[in-house]
Amino acid sequence: MALGHAFRIGFGTALFAVLVASAHGHAQTSAVNKAGWVDKFRQLDETWPTANTYRTASGAPGKDYWQQKVDYDIKVALNDDKQSIAGSETITYKNNSPD
Repeated sequence: MALGHAFRIGFGTALFAVLVASAHGHAQTSAVNKAGWVDKFRQLDETWPTANTYRTASGAPGKDYWQQKVDYDIKVALNDDKQSIAGSETITYKNNSPD
């Protein structure tokens, strides 16, 4: 059970890091002008997408925002004497999409 929990935290952290790195790289390239300096007072619409019903302008969830739900039940047994590992996993997926 702990392994499944660690996976979910790890995946969320990795996804967040990729999104931040992507946005950061885009912000740097669009903010540098011909003279080479970064405009700290530029408009955010150059970097951030337009708000819609799924996301607000700040990036917070909007009224139509939804997420998928996945639960992992992982059972693992380690046998030191036989130098073996055995396990099973049950994945429960809930599609929360309105479609």
